[in-house]
Amino acid sequence: MAFDFTEKEKGIQPRTIWCLGRNYAKHAEELGNEVEAKPLVFQKGLNALTPIRSTQPLFPGHGAVHYETEIVALMDRNDQGSFITGIGLGLDLTLRDLQTELKAAGKPWTLAKSFDGAAIVSRFISMNEITSLNQIRFTMTINQEVRQRGDSSQMILPLEKIPVYLEEFTDLQPGDIIFTGTPEGVGVLNSGDEVSLDLAGHHMGTVRFK
Repeated sequence: MAFDFTEKEKGIQPRTIWCLGRNYAKHAEELGNEVEAKPLVFQKGLNALTPIRSTQPLFPGHGAVHYETEIVALMDRNDQGSFITGIGLGLDLTLRDLQTELKAAGKPWTLAKSFDGAAIVSRFISMNEITSLNQIRFTMTINQEVRQRGDSSQMILPLEKIPVYLEEFTDLQPGDIIFTGTPEGVGVLNSGDEVSLDLAGHHMGTVRFK
């Protein structure tokens, strides 16, 4: 999987996709979930990972596909441990009808989150272009209409503490990618929708779904 990583000269490539759910209070509330001190953590398979590109097929035949726009952190590691080496934006796509059905039955909802193309990731910008991890603003538009606005200051578990929390359970490695949660405003994607992503003054890409 080839990505336009700022850090590509270091040989960093995707390894594990970590995802945080319910890390923005208003998003948890809009889906009828409890707001908790620690976010939900799950993974997506590498099969779900795709770079943002001009066109992207929707996943047909399984009900509504919802978008969730998220700050994505790219991890590296040195002798002192893991650290964030780049920041990008991602679209965490969800088969919402299937997820609701599986949750109601008390079953895992991996299939609703880890289908092919369910983790769309932009390029990454280097940390020297980020003033503060706790003040990163981003927007997502569909057909030139703003649908989601986010700010890392709104996260329940702050961005800088997410790797620390995950490392209570695993050693993060170079190439690990962390989807850090989505703000309110999630909704349905339709064929023909054009989605644009902007992060901290940088245009991160545009994709049209077909």
